[in-house]
Amino acid sequence: MHRHIQVFVSIVIFVITWVFIQLAEVDHSLFGFGSRDDHSSIWTYTKYKQWAEGQKHFPRPELTQEDRDHLDSNTNRKELKNLDTAQEWEPLDPEDVSSRNRTSTAQSVTETWLAETALDSSSKPVHLLHVTSGEQTKFQLIKEKSSYVMGEILQVAIQARDYRGRPKLYGGDSFRTKVHSPEKKASTSGRVLDHGNGSYTVEFPLWWSGKVQISIILEHSSEAIAVLRRLREVPVKRVFYAQYEDYEYGIQEDSECFSHPYPANVAKDSWCNFSDDYSGVSWWCRKPASLPCDTFVYFGCDNTKTNNLVESLLAPEEYELFFWPNYNFALEGLTSYVNVAKNYGPHPRQKLLSQLPPCGGTLSHAAPSPISQGYYMHDVWYSSECRAKPNVYLSNFTRCLSNKMLYMYGDSTSRQYFTTLKSIFGSNMYEQFSPSDERLGPRIAVDKSHNFHMYWRFHSFPIHGSHGVLVRDVKSIVRSLDDLKCGPGCVVLISAVSHFTQETIETYISRLKAIRAAIRRLHERHPGSKVILKNVNTREHKNLSMLLQTSNWYAHELNNILREVFSGEEVTYLDVWDMTACHYSTDNIHPTFNVVVNELSLLLAHICPL
Repeated sequence: MHRHIQVFVSIVIFVITWVFIQLAEVDHSLFGFGSRDDHSSIWTYTKYKQWAEGQKHFPRPELTQEDRDHLDSNTNRKELKNLDTAQEWEPLDPEDVSSRNRTSTAQSVTETWLAETALDSSSKPVHLLHVTSGEQTKFQLIKEKSSYVMGEILQVAIQARDYRGRPKLYGGDSFRTKVHSPEKKASTSGRVLDHGNGSYTVEFPLWWSGKVQISIILEHSSEAIAVLRRLREVPVKRVFYAQYEDYEYGIQEDSECFSHPYPANVAKDSWCNFSDDYSGVSWWCRKPASLPCDTFVYFGCDNTKTNNLVESLLAPEEYELFFWPNYNFALEGLTSYVNVAKNYGPHPRQKLLSQLPPCGGTLSHAAPSPISQGYYMHDVWYSSECRAKPNVYLSNFTRCLSNKMLYMYGDSTSRQYFTTLKSIFGSNMYEQFSPSDERLGPRIAVDKSHNFHMYWRFHSFPIHGSHGVLVRDVKSIVRSLDDLKCGPGCVVLISAVSHFTQETIETYISRLKAIRAAIRRLHERHPGSKVILKNVNTREHKNLSMLLQTSNWYAHELNNILREVFSGEEVTYLDVWDMTACHYSTDNIHPTFNVVVNELSLLLAHICPL
């Protein structure tokens, strides 16, 4: 009898629990998710916290009758019918592309960015139903054919739509595009033309034959980019810490550091100013309680405080913009691949090579950018910017770099060049000097058999990492260049992008202008010195805070600013963006060995042009 009572009680508890769950699905506020009547926060901070604790992604938003009741009064039945399905639409006329392109050539790129950031940063709350929806946004071929021929340009049209399925009337979305054939390890990026009215054209060069797949990813909606642009111009988004020590008395004190005084209303005598205006470096630390500023010996990034600070800059309704399906959503196409036939003449690249300039050219005579910077075939990169031949063999590296001095200054991506070159040269190359911190340098490696010397050193503040740094190991690129004695065979490589995505545009431009002046002084002292600027590649984003600080959209913008600031200068631009953007490997700020070898191969082509 007692056993039957236990079974009965269990059944009752199960039924009550089931009823409660059904009610909770009707009223989301029972679980603290907010009422469905509150459309400004359909996905709330509580859901974000659930995601952060291990949930893969937010649930797909559903359009209920209440959602439909909130639609504009002029929405007709046909539009309502298509809320969950993309409508048919006419593709763009390719001949109309240039006339509808919103980009103005009258303003410099830098002037445009500064003008955009000068706009009123206040914005209305994000309404999810108005956001570009990857599920509603589709792509289709322009003037589709049953088969294409190598060397043709494939054109694809995108019509952005919001969550209600309605066409967007403005542009600004960020797409990541490529065509690829996985079995051949072949891929290339596409060029996106934003027409400013919600429609886009993507152009892909068809470099190889066979089945070619089309991949278009909505990386960020225009609404998310508006938030990123606003966050970018917040002067302080990272919290660093400083350590001060008096070794004689055994006193140690800590304080916080920033790239700008924070808060701005703190009295000047409360700060230790470690800025270097000559080098374009801005660095401020709070004064310690009792020790003087010159006892500053150690610093690092407080990642916990930084993450909390960055995420606190978002309004509650903005969180969902940076999670799937509003971030990195693969679009569906009416056609997902094309068949490409071989042509009967020479390979398109052979025809292109005769038209390309030699590698190693400078931005003082820069040619127009091609549709894509090149393509992979069997995991080997072929450039479409200059006459580069793949140099992935040791003999090519030793032939080019013999009797050379390669000086590299910048971030960890150039350090990866240093370590990869060491591994390529093998036992012939050894490190001549071991620094106190291998991550900062300076590091020197020598191959005596080929008379090749290699030097690497990190740039100055800001340095964002999980490990602390000794102040004595830090030296600016500007002062390093001023100290450089560059003789015959001297090559300088500079990479200074990835640690600046968290900074304002003006901060970055200030640093670049100081470096530009130092390069000019170097050329005055040593005419003919080869200087190469390396941009940054795509990277991984493990969490929300990382995405808000280092979005690929930020990086791509800084790459363009780098090119703009040095336009007209006697420097070579090493563009590696597409080499990771279209590769099959997972994004990482430190790409795979194969990718880095291909990047170094292109570097060799710039150092030893054909």
